[in-house]
Amino acid sequence: MYVYGKNQVTELLRSSPQKVEKIFIARKTHLPSELLKLLESINSPFIHVEKEKLDRLVGNDRHQGIIAVIREIEFVAPVDLVRFTLEKRGVLLVSHHIKDPQNLGNMIRSAEALGVTGVIIPAMKATGFTDTVTKSSSGAIFNIGMGVVKNINNFLREIKAQGIWIYVLERGGRCLYEAVYNFPMALIAGAEDEGVGESVKKIADEIVSIPMVGKVNSLNVASSTAIALSWIMHVKEER
Repeated sequence: MYVYGKNQVTELLRSSPQKVEKIFIARKTHLPSELLKLLESINSPFIHVEKEKLDRLVGNDRHQGIIAVIREIEFVAPVDLVRFTLEKRGVLLVSHHIKDPQNLGNMIRSAEALGVTGVIIPAMKATGFTDTVTKSSSGAIFNIGMGVVKNINNFLREIKAQGIWIYVLERGGRCLYEAVYNFPMALIAGAEDEGVGESVKKIADEIVSIPMVGKVNSLNVASSTAIALSWIMHVKEER
């Protein structure tokens, strides 16, 4: 897997240098001083190559002259993420049929930044962990527990029985800022085109919505998730 771009590689080296196998740098590429210092501090080799090789590796020319080759993502057993969420009375993020890898990466980035206990994704009907997901997460994917489940509905029923409250982020629900939040909890976010399925809504304890006054009546799922998690974590900290 690859992480590319100066800012993305910098963040990766700051947060998870142990994940880097090697780094390719295009000849004559100017790198920021912070990135140069980080490169000098790691044990992984960096190799100078022609720009065209980087183009071929990632399939485009948006790499800004630097690509980090990273080890595969290490997944956490969902049961361990649930146990951790129960212990911390925390917030678990559940991705429901997110097909855009950039959205998923940004959701993971927000979850890690805001202190979510873990992220659950379905094994089917969703984007896989592509290079785009890794790049969009800016390295956050290596700093938060990631779990995969075969059936979201069954998983939600199981964690609800264990005492985790289920909240769905969807239009048509209670105002995000007026809802009562119980912890530990799971927040389920679905893609804009499909949203969260009716079967999931039936399992939920509450459906919450972000109030909007603009002419555009929906937000990107990654933006919506960031807004919702920011408020929910604020509520949690106030307790």
